[in-house]
Amino acid sequence: MAEHIHMIGIGGVGMSAIATVLLEMGHKVSGSDLKDSETLHRLQQEGAGVFVGHEASHIEGADLIVYSSAIPKHNPELLAAGKQNIPILHRSEMLARLLNDKLGIAVAGAHGKTTITGMIAHILTKLEVDPTVLAGGEMQNQCVHARWGEGHYVVAEADESDASFLRYFPHIAVITSVEADHLENFGGRAGRLVASYKSFLGNIKAGGVLIISRDAYKILEDEIKALENKISVIVYGLDQANGDVGFKDSINTATNVDGYRAEEIKLVESTACFYVYFNGECLGECCISVPGRYNVENALAAIAVARSAGLEYSEIFRALGGFHGAHRRFEWIGTAKGVLVYDDYAHHPTEIKNALKAAKTGFNRRVIAIFQPQRYSRTKLFMHEFSQSFKEADIAVITDIYAPPPEVPLPGITAKRLAKLVAEDIGEDRVMFIGDKEQISERLEPVLENDDLVITMGAGDIWQVAHELVERLEHTGVQGL
Repeated sequence: MAEHIHMIGIGGVGMSAIATVLLEMGHKVSGSDLKDSETLHRLQQEGAGVFVGHEASHIEGADLIVYSSAIPKHNPELLAAGKQNIPILHRSEMLARLLNDKLGIAVAGAHGKTTITGMIAHILTKLEVDPTVLAGGEMQNQCVHARWGEGHYVVAEADESDASFLRYFPHIAVITSVEADHLENFGGRAGRLVASYKSFLGNIKAGGVLIISRDAYKILEDEIKALENKISVIVYGLDQANGDVGFKDSINTATNVDGYRAEEIKLVESTACFYVYFNGECLGECCISVPGRYNVENALAAIAVARSAGLEYSEIFRALGGFHGAHRRFEWIGTAKGVLVYDDYAHHPTEIKNALKAAKTGFNRRVIAIFQPQRYSRTKLFMHEFSQSFKEADIAVITDIYAPPPEVPLPGITAKRLAKLVAEDIGEDRVMFIGDKEQISERLEPVLENDDLVITMGAGDIWQVAHELVERLEHTGVQGL
């Protein structure tokens, strides 16, 4: 690999993870980003040469250029690299070099990738497997999200949103879910997205393992069966609380399919305890420090990976209990005057439903959801589904659409319209439209009561409101106190 690697867009979470790994491997790393950030400061402390802003001179001395999907073709550093015939790789191509050279563990799917990647990384690190880790998000409580290890395994997220996961050839592949999302990259056709998952299945190395959720298995069953002589298959799912049955009863399985399920799930605030079964045999009770049934399912995937890597389930359970979640995944921001404030990256209807159900079921408090839709195109695609996602919220606050370039407004696609549709579903008295997010804390304060749980949700900058609200409550108060 090249000695001096320059990374355009180095401040992005995926790019910064690669930069950290390359630095630990001994490479000289430089990079640039539009804005200064804590991530850039951290990379500087790790030894990277970092520039704020993009200029052709920044690539001087580079042997290889790596760029992120956010970088436009007319970027001056990208253009200069082309003129100087410096090799250029997309972020996913660099990640593929790292993952494909070892025993890759690639985590794909519409939901849960970052959390499952973090869980796997935490287990393997704590149990001294010494993996290389490249997660697509930072972790809470100093759980690892990027590291270079001398062990055989490389744990990474495999991004299906632009089909870049087709560059990866893992030994163990995880598919969490297959849902229509990011269809702008697939000509607006869900069939093309599903076809990319089918192609990804073929990338699993001979003798490797596919670990897949029950619902995703049903979608890809025919293609999986066609690979039954090449790979092993493990299906995972929850108990019968949602009307499900054991995987062997719900799926017309091939003979080589194994399965994990969770039963007797107990949710208490930000924790979950459950019994793990493998092919009908109870392995024991596992407790995790992240909330909700969806995280129990995420934990099953991580357990299946760790056992496929040869680790003992008792040690896996012990290690998993110390995982505290990914950044912006039901992350506790603070408690002020009896009000709990959390932040979550949820920007898909399924994710919103999961987060709100976890809040309502685990905490048994009044739940106030603050949602910032992301992109006009995405809001148009999911307008109806979003409007049906807030049944677990006692109050739903909808704010203006977060629309980074090159997004432009679309006729009739507004957050105000979404708020109206949500009100039609759960009642006008439970919905607030506050277009300007800067006004949310002030306008929400008189509505809050002691013991409320507030959760901000969205992939944009709505997390700022969570911090502002905690600060405001610390200096004022809430009704009833």
